[in-house]
Amino acid sequence: MKQILTKAFRDTAEIAIEEWKHVFRDSGVMLVFFAACLIYPVLYGFIYKNEAYRNIPVVVVNESRSALSRELVRKLDATPELRIAGQVTTMASAEKLYAENEVYGIVFIPKTFAADLAAGRQTHVSGYCSMASMMYYKGFYSGFNYACLDVNRHIKTERLQVLGLTERQATTASEPILSQGHALYNPLGGFPSFLMPAVLVLIIQQTLVLGIGMLAGTAREENKRHQLVPIKRKYHRIQRVVWGKALAYLIIYLFLGIYDLMLIPHLFQLPHFLGLAGILPFLLPYLLASIFFGMALSVFFWNREMPLLLYLCTSVPLLFISGFSWPTTHIHIFWRMVSFFFPSTFGINGFIKMNSAGASIGQVGPEIMGLWVQTGFYFVFTWFAYSWQIRQSERKTIKISTF
Repeated sequence: MKQILTKAFRDTAEIAIEEWKHVFRDSGVMLVFFAACLIYPVLYGFIYKNEAYRNIPVVVVNESRSALSRELVRKLDATPELRIAGQVTTMASAEKLYAENEVYGIVFIPKTFAADLAAGRQTHVSGYCSMASMMYYKGFYSGFNYACLDVNRHIKTERLQVLGLTERQATTASEPILSQGHALYNPLGGFPSFLMPAVLVLIIQQTLVLGIGMLAGTAREENKRHQLVPIKRKYHRIQRVVWGKALAYLIIYLFLGIYDLMLIPHLFQLPHFLGLAGILPFLLPYLLASIFFGMALSVFFWNREMPLLLYLCTSVPLLFISGFSWPTTHIHIFWRMVSFFFPSTFGINGFIKMNSAGASIGQVGPEIMGLWVQTGFYFVFTWFAYSWQIRQSERKTIKISTF
């Protein structure tokens, strides 16, 4: 028994070492595995270094020219989101500035603004914002809404004081329910804190699929019979082949995964709660599921270009169907079922819960269980696919030898 185990470990290690040689001899795979995993997260981190977009330039069309309208303009300019880049007299002038990208928003205060308020009528202040970027919309809406609500509160307080209430009573009556918003796990409301965790997890899966697929395509291109697994004595133990290849990728990506999921959030000051002891119980099943997923897909790759096409076509859709950017309750059941075939779905949700929200291992049990189920499923699929491929290769060899 001991000899059998020793032989199994030795064969597995030999296959892993042979796979490492293929990896380190292939400049394209080296670029995918190392350059992408090491450089992409840093590049994204620097691009989205500023958590929120501040001082969005806007222009004001103040037809009222009253003291109250000027107060509203001052409050707009005082918000961290907005910066009054200028005031013009007509909407045509404001639209010209907007068309020239001098400003990204327009605030229109009508001529009847002060008169309506003095008469106790409801008035309207219009805001127009560029939708070229959702960051413009978010910043403009937040600053514009806050300034208008603050002016509303001020007007209500003054009217109640006129009716005989004290300042304290008027303030309380104008806002009987005091509301305060706190962005849980993303205190700055920043875009990087929202996007980066999901992207970091997806990079690991996609680079594994791309690199493993490129190695499989190369193996078929260089083999005379286009075989994925060449016929060798040690390759007749399929489980050793599968585990040997997986071990090679696992050791490489343990270091890359820790770099992406631990060092990058710390380096760019993203919300993170996980230490090394906390990340490993999540990282291990995610890496194994992604590795066997990539090996299972590699069976269908006949050249080096095919995995690149898959990489380009699936990266963005996988972000959306994972459920991190859109409520899963509003994703069609068909796409929800499709998403369960990808390790990134469980990986993204599990990592965000643990690293950004501080969930424990027990609280992400369904995600980790899903990754282990995928690991088993794709291992069995790869095992059968490799077995079938070797049987086909042996049949071709027998036919050629008979001739």
